[in-house]
Amino acid sequence: MAKYRILAFDGGGVRGVLSATLLKRLEDSFPGLVHKADLVAGTSIGSLIALALAFGLSPARLAEITSSVDWGAVFRRKSTGFLRPMCGGTYGIRAINSVFPPGLRLRDLSKKVLAISFRVTAPDGDSWAPVFFNNFPPSKTKDTSVLEVALACTAVPAYFPSHRGYIDGGVVANNPSVAALSAAVDPSLGGQSIEDVVLLSVGTGRILYRIDADTTSWGAMQWALHPSPATPLITLMVDGVSQCHTTFSRQILGERYYRLDPVLPEPIGPGDYKAVPKLLRWAEETDLSAVVSWVKRNWLD
Repeated sequence: MAKYRILAFDGGGVRGVLSATLLKRLEDSFPGLVHKADLVAGTSIGSLIALALAFGLSPARLAEITSSVDWGAVFRRKSTGFLRPMCGGTYGIRAINSVFPPGLRLRDLSKKVLAISFRVTAPDGDSWAPVFFNNFPPSKTKDTSVLEVALACTAVPAYFPSHRGYIDGGVVANNPSVAALSAAVDPSLGGQSIEDVVLLSVGTGRILYRIDADTTSWGAMQWALHPSPATPLITLMVDGVSQCHTTFSRQILGERYYRLDPVLPEPIGPGDYKAVPKLLRWAEETDLSAVVSWVKRNWLD
């Protein structure tokens, strides 16, 4: 069987440092693991990871960059109200520019890549819609600059300004597994047989959300704002859809799908930059024996 290997990376803000560190540990155990990937996909911080790997950055270098980023500067608040984005995004732009050279386009990347965004504007008069930036040969987005894609895919609503009408793809697919699988088997894109696809999905750490209160009489205010989780409706929509994509991928691929997403000892928000040392420690302490066995059975030749 000619395997078609996919790496997919979730969104999660600062929790992306956990994803990058887990990947580095796997690469240390299996040198060349990332090199074998035919497609790398990502959402939000996961899109930056995917773009960096497709550009040729090693997992070790990627982990070094994500752990040394001044996340406090990325998420430094410029506004405390509800009428403006909380963060300016200037430092994040500089950080992205330091990784990708000017003029680099998706078509220049050494691997096939899929990065998810959402366009809220509709210049053609149609409707807002998800956008799946990719560099498959027939793609209409393959000539887009990598910097533009990175900014479009990480413009988290309320945190950062939208970018040319694009916002973070986490609003529709924080877990990009199904999107990546769909692109891989699409006859006009990857053109692969579903039986050949192997998919390793890397999360940013699972948080065991739940609402302990009686929600029977909740109205718009309670669903919008609540002590735990703070924004229940938004949180359950993002996390619930992500769990759906995990279920769908597992149902479709069976043993050829693996979800690496360790449960976090405590909830960490996407902008909780002070938790980065904890995330790095948890990533180093995570037991990888199950995924190591899966890689041996399914990823390697």
